[in-house]
Amino acid sequence: MSRGEQFVKGLRDKKVVERFSEGVAGFRVKLGGLVSGGGLALGPEYFRKDLAGGNLIFRSAVQASIRKYQRYDIEFSNPPTDHIYFDIFAVHHNYPSIGYYGPGPNSLKSNRTNYRFEDTATDASLGVRPFRLLTIGASAGYMWVNVGPGSDRRFASAEQVFSPAGSPGIDVQTDFARYGGFAELDYRDQPGGPRSGGYYTFRYHHYSDQNLGSFSFNQVNAAVHQFIPLFNKRRVIALRLKTVLTDPTGTNQVPFYLQPTVGGSDDLRGFRQFRFRDNNMFVVNAEWRWEVFSGLDMAAFYDAGKVFPRRSQLNFHALERSAGFGFRFNVRNSVFLRIDVGFSREGPQIWFKFGDIYFDERIRSTPYQ
Repeated sequence: MSRGEQFVKGLRDKKVVERFSEGVAGFRVKLGGLVSGGGLALGPEYFRKDLAGGNLIFRSAVQASIRKYQRYDIEFSNPPTDHIYFDIFAVHHNYPSIGYYGPGPNSLKSNRTNYRFEDTATDASLGVRPFRLLTIGASAGYMWVNVGPGSDRRFASAEQVFSPAGSPGIDVQTDFARYGGFAELDYRDQPGGPRSGGYYTFRYHHYSDQNLGSFSFNQVNAAVHQFIPLFNKRRVIALRLKTVLTDPTGTNQVPFYLQPTVGGSDDLRGFRQFRFRDNNMFVVNAEWRWEVFSGLDMAAFYDAGKVFPRRSQLNFHALERSAGFGFRFNVRNSVFLRIDVGFSREGPQIWFKFGDIYFDERIRSTPYQ
């Protein structure tokens, strides 16, 4: 047994991660979960799944990173086995530096700028589960937004380089009301680290500009996750197709800070975070995963995707591509830590992330989970 295998086995046998995540009396340490680029983030989280006789789940967390990124959130929900689904959520983000390279698929790596993003959002979702695998429902929310100069002085602030003509909303901000509907079909064997099954989602949202009457738009978000097991689930082919399409209302525009992006730890892993941004996005991911030993998987991956201004450009042409390899550290049939090394025409990228790349995107008004 190698030293690496001995180390992982020791952590598993002593249940170090389980004890760390369970905490004491509902209190535990929450790691990660902030936007990539903010540095290591942690903070206290209070979590209870036994309220109201086991019919109510409550959680709340306060997190900060070494680069002064902040996130505060609170959530009420019900167990996933109930026939009625509800989720009530509120969050505040303060991200001092978000990368912005300009609009469109032809933006330049050398044009990197940054901006500050702050928002406070509240959301409520209500649905039904006609049978165990399917959830359908409606959701609504409200989001207060502030965008300002970025704090990373290595790069220019976005408003100094880009104009409102190409980057709508870079000079003025507004607040948004959001409403829409959703449907989810989930038959994965273990959602936190699936080895078989599928997860399909479709969501429609309307964002209504509450102050300026200039930035209202519709958005469709659709994704397909498929997991194909081989050799008694010790090998897995993991596939994902995802698209986000927006449609501005009348002469309105989609503000740049709410436009879909590709690039980074969760889609095109050979490119920097938020490398490409436009009104629409499309991405395809494929992974070949194999179990090295209990608690550790390795993966070889291939990513392809793009952003594009018009919905008619949703196709497989002119895709950016990246490939690489990674490690998946598993606890209780869930991916606890992921390390990915991606390569693209712009060079290599290394990512350390908590959780799987094929995560469940929650229904939120905010662009950040």
